[in-house]
Amino acid sequence: MVPVESGELDVLVGGGRDVQGTIATLHPVESMHEVAPLLAEVTGARVVSVNPRGIGRSSPHRDIRDATIDGMAADLDLVRQALGHPRWTVWGMSAGGMVALTAARWHPDGVEALIVDSTAPSFAATLNDPACLLSPLHRRWRAAVASAPDPDAGGDLDWSPLAEAGWVLRRRGGPPLLVVPSEPSEQLRRLVPSILAFDARPWLGAIEAPALVLAGSSDPVAPVAHQRALHQAIPGASLAVIEGAGHVPIGERPDDVGLLVRRFLSQRVWP
Repeated sequence: MVPVESGELDVLVGGGRDVQGTIATLHPVESMHEVAPLLAEVTGARVVSVNPRGIGRSSPHRDIRDATIDGMAADLDLVRQALGHPRWTVWGMSAGGMVALTAARWHPDGVEALIVDSTAPSFAATLNDPACLLSPLHRRWRAAVASAPDPDAGGDLDWSPLAEAGWVLRRRGGPPLLVVPSEPSEQLRRLVPSILAFDARPWLGAIEAPALVLAGSSDPVAPVAHQRALHQAIPGASLAVIEGAGHVPIGERPDDVGLLVRRFLSQRVWP
């Protein structure tokens, strides 16, 4: 448990030696503690997995700022300082890539390198793409979404079950925004306004950290075209497309991903 402002964060540290490099990872909605040993195994690095407020044993949210991408990036940097790391590599998967990009934007002195995995530069733009599995326009549930009634209770954003599809998020008086396959957790409900608002496109050109964009060629959540756009917007970034892989390729092709990451870090960061 690492003390931070007004609370503690649940942090798992393990893997290789500090001299071989340190990789930090955080996911806004779920714990990365189960994935951390795999990251350590395939990279040989020390891995620091941070549970954000409200996840695992981490302190609950203090206020709305905690349930934002910016707030999580700030907490991640506080953990870095508390553990005494001058700089580290931040690896963000899916929505965790939003946190990684934000850390490189607002806390560049602490980010040695950046690995952005299965992430698009704008979540709202991705949801407007019918190829995205979470989009209300996706062929799998386009008809179900179109026939679902408008929300009749709740606040500005309303979740409701969707027959044979999962759950749909709608803005009252507006169109459906997002479809997820299962009932959204409390953490996702709190965080979704920040995720929907995330758009890194105006500032990606200012990122100075060496960056590797990892993409699965068959990613149904962040279609590869969006990840190519992310790569093109970050100066000097590298792109690795893993053929046949889906969302978060390390679960499907750990050896291939490990080789790509080790090669990137040995060329850019590790001696």
